[in-house]
Amino acid sequence: MDEAHPQAIPPPGGQARREQRLRADAPAEIVLVRHGEPDWTPGGGAAVDDAGLTRRGRLQAEAVAEALSDLGFDALYASPLRRAQETAAPIAATLGVEVRTLDELAEIGIRVGGMTQQEVDAYFRAATRRPLRHHWDGWPGGESFRDFHARVCKAVGDILARHALRARREDDFTVWSGAAHAPRVAIVAHGGTNAVLLSHLLDLPPVPWEWMRFETELAAYTLVQGRSLGLTGFVWSLQNFNEVDHLKRRGLR
Repeated sequence: MDEAHPQAIPPPGGQARREQRLRADAPAEIVLVRHGEPDWTPGGGAAVDDAGLTRRGRLQAEAVAEALSDLGFDALYASPLRRAQETAAPIAATLGVEVRTLDELAEIGIRVGGMTQQEVDAYFRAATRRPLRHHWDGWPGGESFRDFHARVCKAVGDILARHALRARREDDFTVWSGAAHAPRVAIVAHGGTNAVLLSHLLDLPPVPWEWMRFETELAAYTLVQGRSLGLTGFVWSLQNFNEVDHLKRRGLR
């Protein structure tokens, strides 16, 4: 190709334009952000239950904030755990919104504080190898998956109700009713929390290993949008999953 006369990029065709209009006219939009890299063993010592971010994790949080800076958000919600709060802080500062903390967005309850890294690894390895039916109990000694799933689903229902979005059952499907204003909200939480949120929004039956079904990287984000369907409602559409380009550009992945 002659660099002085680069080949012109053809304009989008009819189908591409129609799909662009659908995205632009979405009745609602949710961005799910996973927290940055946590410092589970500060100073190389014993594990902690509520870890803050490493220096790399703080840089990842800044990269997420920059990636979302061109989007206007109606609200930003976050888990109360330190790694989520420290990820949400630069996002809130960049977007010019406050962080609304919801306890129900915390990761599934587990206690590994005081263990060595080797003990933590052995704990998870043994728990993963249990019979599948036992996974409904959650991690040994921690919160049951059923309780975790219930509180996270309640949290997203409460969040969307604040923006006049409510779910109802119609012909065995979940359909959402929208408001006159199409809200866009961001949620900063955890791998397990965000996976449950995504499964719930997509109307999928739960499994107790949701974080494997929708596994995202640290400081990645996922986008879901509403799509009008039926006479009066909409369903959720997964538009962008595990976005990490912002981390690649900064060498943080």
